[in-house]
Parts: sequence; C-alpha cells; structure tokens
Amino acid sequence: MTQSTKPSDTSAHVRPSRARKQRPEVESDPFADDFFDDTEAPPPRQVVLTPLPSAQSRADLRRRKIKSTILSALAVVIPTLISTIYVYGFASDVYQVDTIFQVKTSYDAGGGGGGKGGLSLFKGGSIMGRAMDESFSVVRYIESRNALDKLQSDLDLRTAFTQPDIDDFSRLSADADDEALYSYYNGVVDISFDEVSGMIVLETRAFTPDLAHKMAVGLANQAESLINEFNSRSEHDLTELARNELKSAEQRLRDAEVALTKFRNEHGAIDPAVTSSSVNNIISGLKAQSAAIEAEIRAITDISRGDVPRLFELRNKLAGLQEQIKIEESRLTGGADAWASTLEQYGILMLQSDLAKQSYGSAQAALDSALVEARRQKLYVVDVVSPMMPTEARLPYRAQTVFFTFLASLVSLMIGRLVWAGVRDHMV
Repeated sequence: MTQSTKPSDTSAHVRPSRARKQRPEVESDPFADDFFDDTEAPPPRQVVLTPLPSAQSRADLRRRKIKSTILSALAVVIPTLISTIYVYGFASDVYQVDTIFQVKTSYDAGGGGGGKGGLSLFKGGSIMGRAMDESFSVVRYIESRNALDKLQSDLDLRTAFTQPDIDDFSRLSADADDEALYSYYNGVVDISFDEVSGMIVLETRAFTPDLAHKMAVGLANQAESLINEFNSRSEHDLTELARNELKSAEQRLRDAEVALTKFRNEHGAIDPAVTSSSVNNIISGLKAQSAAIEAEIRAITDISRGDVPRLFELRNKLAGLQEQIKIEESRLTGGADAWASTLEQYGILMLQSDLAKQSYGSAQAALDSALVEARRQKLYVVDVVSPMMPTEARLPYRAQTVFFTFLASLVSLMIGRLVWAGVRDHMV
C-alpha cells in the first residue's frame, strides 16, 4: 500500500499544494517506478472577475454614444444641406455650347501610300489627311491670352461675367486683374484634342445662352483665322524663292528687249539680218548685170574692128555697176558701220533675248509648280458640330451635386472615425 500525507492549512490565503508521493520500498516489483512521478503538479490558473459597471457609468456611456451619433449625423447632413440650399436656391444657370471641328490638309494621294492613294493618283485626285501639329497649335492658341484678348475686345467678357445677377461663387470679381480674368477664362472655356479621331472639342460656358453662343462662334473664327494664317505663311515660304527668280528673269528679259530696241533705233533697221540679206541680193543682182554687160562688150568687140558708140555706152554702164557693187560690199564688210559688225552685235543681243525668254519661262513654270505644292499642302477647317444657340441650362448638375456632397461627407466621416480610433488605441 501507498501512504500519503494531508496538506496542512496554514492560512486562508495560501493555496493548498499537493503532497509529494512517497515511493514504497518494494524490491520485488521492478515496474513500481513507472507509476510514481517525483515532479509537482502545476497550480490552477487564477480567474479575475471584472466588476459590472454601475448605473451611472452606463448612463454616461449611453450619452456619449448619442452625442457621437448626433455629431456624425451633423457632419453628413450639414454639408449636404448647405449644398442643396446653394445649388437649388442661389446657383446661377450656366449655358454650354459644344463645338467640334477638325483641321485637315489635302495632300497628293501618291504620297499617302495604300491602295486608295494609288487609285486616286491615277485619277488625278487628292485625299484629306489629319494635320496633327496644326491641331495642337489651335488648341494651344485657344488656351492662350491672345485668344482671350481678341474675345475680350469683341464681347467685353469682363463686364459680362461681373453682372450682379450671377451668384457670388460664380461671378468674376469686379476688381479682378488680367491674371484673374485669364484664370476665369480657362474655367469657362475648355478645349481638347482627340488624337484617335483627330477632332477638336471646344466647350464654352456662360450665364446667358447668347454669350455662350457668341464665345463659341468667336473662338471658332479665331481658329479658322489661325489656319488661314498658316496657309499664307506656307504659300509664302514655298513660293518666295520662285517669285524672286521670276522677278529676276523678268528684269533680265526686259533689259534684253530694251537693248535690242535701242540697237534697232540706232541702226534704223528692225532686223539687220533681213537688211543684210537684201544687200546681198542687191549685190548679186548687180554682179549679174555686170556679167551680162561684160559678155555683151566682148561680143561687140569681137565683131567690130573699131570703136562703136554702143561699146562706149556699155563700158560706162559696166563701170557704174562695178562702182555700185563696191559700195554695196562696203556696206556689208567695209568699216565700223558695216553690216557685218552690226550683225554681230545684233546676234549677241538676240541670243541674250532668247536666253532671257527661256529663263523667264523656266521661272514661271517653277512658280506654277510652287503654287500647286502650296495648294496641295493647304489646311482646311472642317466643321463637325457647328455652334448652336442653347435652349436650356446644362449646369449646374443639382441632383448629382447634392448626392456627391452627401457621399463625400459620409466617406470623410468614416475615414475620420477610423483615424480617431487608431489614435485612441495608441493613446491607451
């Protein structure tokens, strides 16, 4: 048998401990060590009970919850109520005009590539292409102060947007400077370029439909004027060299004609070549007559043995013909005033005139080609949606504004409560 000792109660606050078990001294049982353990058993865990809150503590907790609920409701309701009162009671109606247009260029179909381009090239036509760089230029111009200054001079936007019937939050300040006016302008005018479709979307907003329509028309006209200026610059750049060459060729041709006219007046002949040719004909005729007379003289001399009166007459006539032949030949090659030198000068002047005419024709052809190239690269403004007079106000979006105000207040409240809960946990 095993014997155990009872624990003694030394105090009411001292936990009873289990006595150590004594191993009996039995030598005949070799398995007795397996049933006894020399270690002490662990003490039981102590349970601490939290006292229940009192009635006053529960009332304070309930009041704090009610207060928190009221504050949360006010944080959501007050912004929503303010937004509702403003948009339905004070916000001015805003009219918007949408304008959509494209900037295109006509280019040779052969340069565009593709099947349609080749077919149009055989037909002698052209196709329209997008002008990306010019479209971005139009967008930047509409957003610039230059467009605002032009619109201000035409419509007096400063006076239009400072009218007292516009609500305080939307009205332009009466003492606004140019920088404030420009910021306000960027708020009522929106322009964007869609690179996929190549369309420029222009939105103009005002507090009267007439002003919104006039702003859209004015800005669209400015965009078209800018494109026309691009066309003028492009045509000038492409044709300036050709025009200068044409002017130079025209001056050379004029100088050659003046020199040729002066030469003709000085020598009294419209065409010295024709005149020299007639002189040659005269000389040939005189030589023929001289040869005939010489033949007649020889015939008479052979027949008659003395002087014959007819023979004397023929000799005088022959001498006159020979003298005339010498005179005519001297006119061709005799001196400084001979037709030979005249013909040389005339030939040089005619050559210069012909070269000047060829140069003028080439310059004119180059100018025509440059004009065709300028027309080929000409830009066009194609209206997709023209400015129309609005019939009703589009802004403000009253119901959407109230809803999003409520949603933003609710989300802000939830984020604030989460942040406060995190801070409070770190403070404990």
